[in-house]
Amino acid sequence: MKKNLMPILLLAAGMFMYSCKKTDAVKSIGETAAQGVPGSIGARDTGDRDDGCEATVVNLIAGQTINAGSVSVSNDAYYIYVTYSTSNGYTLKETHLYVGDCALIPTNKPGNPIPGQFPYNATHNNISTYTVTVPISAIPAGACGCIAAHSVVQKLGTSGQVVETQTGWGQGTLINLSGGNWGMKFDYCSCIGL
Repeated sequence: MKKNLMPILLLAAGMFMYSCKKTDAVKSIGETAAQGVPGSIGARDTGDRDDGCEATVVNLIAGQTINAGSVSVSNDAYYIYVTYSTSNGYTLKETHLYVGDCALIPTNKPGNPIPGQFPYNATHNNISTYTVTVPISAIPAGACGCIAAHSVVQKLGTSGQVVETQTGWGQGTLINLSGGNWGMKFDYCSCIGL
C-alpha cells in the first residue's frame, strides 16, 4: 500500500506547486494590464522598462536645424506611448502624429506628408511635455513600422509674448525622397519582451 501511495503524493505535490506558479503568473499579467490602462498609475512609460525593452528616442528638430527637444517612443502589451518633450526654451503649440505602416503615412500627390490628416492631433497652450497613447494594433508587438511626429513649437519672451514659431519633426529620414518638403519619419519596432 505504501508503494501505491507514494506516486499519488508526488502527483498531488506537483499539482499544488504548479497551481501556485500559475496563480503568480496570472497576478503578474494582471499587474501589467493595469499599468497599460490610460489614467492608471504607470500608464505612461517613456523610458527604459523593467522588461528589457528600451525606448526609441530621437531629436525633435524645429526649422530644419534646431534641436527643440525629443520624441520618445515605447510600448507595453496594450499601447504605444509617444512623448513629445521640448527643451532650449521651446514649448508645444500643436502636435500631429502618425503611427503605423510606413506606406500609409498621409501624403499629397507629390508625396509630401499632410500632418493635419494624421490620426492624432492636439493643440496645446505652451506645454513642455505631451504623451499620445496609441493602441498596440498600430504596430503590433514584434512588428516594425513608422512614426511621423510633427509639431508646432514656439518660444516666448520674458513677458509671455511669442518671439519665435517653428514647425518640427521627430528626426529620421525624409518622407518624400524625391525632394519635397522636409517632413520626416523614423522606424519603430514594438517590443515583445513583455
